[in-house]
This record gives sequence, structure tokens and C-alpha cells, in this order.
Amino acid sequence: MTSTEIYACGAVEADPPSRTRSKSALFCPECEYEGSIDEWTVDCSDADQTVRCPNCGTDVQHR
Repeated sequence: MTSTEIYACGAVEADPPSRTRSKSALFCPECEYEGSIDEWTVDCSDADQTVRCPNCGTDVQHR
């Protein structure tokens, strides 16, 4: 019989976030603002859509 040892590869040593984020919320990487899409600034042109953080103005999504 053989023994199997399992080692974690690339394990993260940081603590997990203190709360779980909703999948329907957007998150700003600059100022850490979090809110539903209806709270964000959405600019639309002919073929583009840009979502900006209402707190700091950072573009968080562009299509």
C-alpha cells in the first residue's frame, strides 16, 4: 500500500475578506467603493458604454 501526501500549491496566506461581495455589485479598485449598477455613472455613445465610479470617477468597465 502506498501513502499519498497532499500539498497546497500557491496557497494564499492572506486572511479572507471580512464580508462576502454580492455578484450583482460593482467594485472600484481605486477607492474600494461598492454598489449596485444603478448607483454608478453610465456614459453611452454610439457603440461604447463606460461605467464610472460615482465616488472617484474611475472607469471600471468599458464595452
